[in-house]
Amino acid sequence: MNWFFGHPRNLVLFVAFSSVLAIPLPGTAQIHPIDTELYPTRGNPTSAVATRDGRYVFVSVTNVDQPNFSGPDAVAGGRKDAVSGIQVFRHVRSKGNHSELQPVTFVRTGSTGANGLLLLAGERTLVVGVGDEGVAFLDARDLIHGKAIPRFAHQTQGAGTFDVVAAPHGQFVFSSNEYGVVNGQRGSVGIVATHIDRQGRVTNPETLGQIAVGDVVPSLSISPDGTRLYVASELIRPQDAHSIAGASNPRLSKTDCVQRRGTPPRPNGYVSVIDAHRAAALKDDAVLTRIAAGCSPVRLTETADARALFVSARGDDSILSFDTLLLERDPEHAFLRSVSLGGAAPVGIRLFSKDHFLAVANSNRFADANGSLAILDVTGDPATAVPRVLSAGGFPRNLSLSADGSILYLTNYTSRSLEVIRISGR
Repeated sequence: MNWFFGHPRNLVLFVAFSSVLAIPLPGTAQIHPIDTELYPTRGNPTSAVATRDGRYVFVSVTNVDQPNFSGPDAVAGGRKDAVSGIQVFRHVRSKGNHSELQPVTFVRTGSTGANGLLLLAGERTLVVGVGDEGVAFLDARDLIHGKAIPRFAHQTQGAGTFDVVAAPHGQFVFSSNEYGVVNGQRGSVGIVATHIDRQGRVTNPETLGQIAVGDVVPSLSISPDGTRLYVASELIRPQDAHSIAGASNPRLSKTDCVQRRGTPPRPNGYVSVIDAHRAAALKDDAVLTRIAAGCSPVRLTETADARALFVSARGDDSILSFDTLLLERDPEHAFLRSVSLGGAAPVGIRLFSKDHFLAVANSNRFADANGSLAILDVTGDPATAVPRVLSAGGFPRNLSLSADGSILYLTNYTSRSLEVIRISGR
């Protein structure tokens, strides 16, 4: 359990948050011209993750070699006709010493969903959120050779497992179960003991249980030090008895959240802060605090210095920022600012270039039009910052970053492509 105590947060979080969006960092970061390339995928891509050496990129895809699914998200994971899995790409050198991606193989996960991805410590095991089948573990070396056999850690019935994150050394995996019902709530965090061996292999994953954090839980993230989980819940239920901070703030607490034209208004969602140590032990007091987070919060990311949490509020077309110290000590005053980046329905978010910049996938998912990628410098005054906007495909969904920080990977879900954004001057 040493990974829980390796970076005591009390030592990290003693500095007061002095900026409305993020602490200014020394020096001036600049992003020079960005090179963008598109690569087709065999199905609708949700997430991408690259190996540390950059040689391979794993992409989760659904509806492989089939039309896009037009039904509601809540039933997507329970279909029997979908083919889902992992498409493997390899970086190869072409003329002029230019690197490009080449498709290598595809491996079925044996599920109707293939969503969030992560490589465990040592990169021997790839973990996938696979919808109603829960969490799947695949040997990365076998996967590259097209012969991996998934091993499942099932969650609750109809779980709709989406995102997965792991403790720093891979002993535990936590999943966002979007629709599974636990203690009368729709949506939970699953806890899986990986029993990872010295070679980084997972052959006998064990589901320990779930923590109810509904309603509708699309995503979660883990702090860089592994001590905190941040969980997005899209809705506050009318019967919710939990204490949720921010109820008096009109930027966070609402009753008129409408994303798709013609649908009834809904209440706002919220963010839960969970002690990862207590969660792994299934303690009743694992949830430390909850705070309202606008219309449909769907993705979260914390800065490396543990001082700011960014949340994409899809239904508000904006990015929210919170002081992570105050989230636990004074949640009523933790909210910092809401910023619009000039696009509709932001989903995926990713900090890069030493947290100087925030990339946002403006998904535009409820309109029949492509989305965009916005990049914002978060080191200065957000009131005067102008985002840089790049074109994207249909429903740009998730963002990931290469280990060396030189490449952003963006999945364009409905247009079935992987967008590779090469960053210079990082």
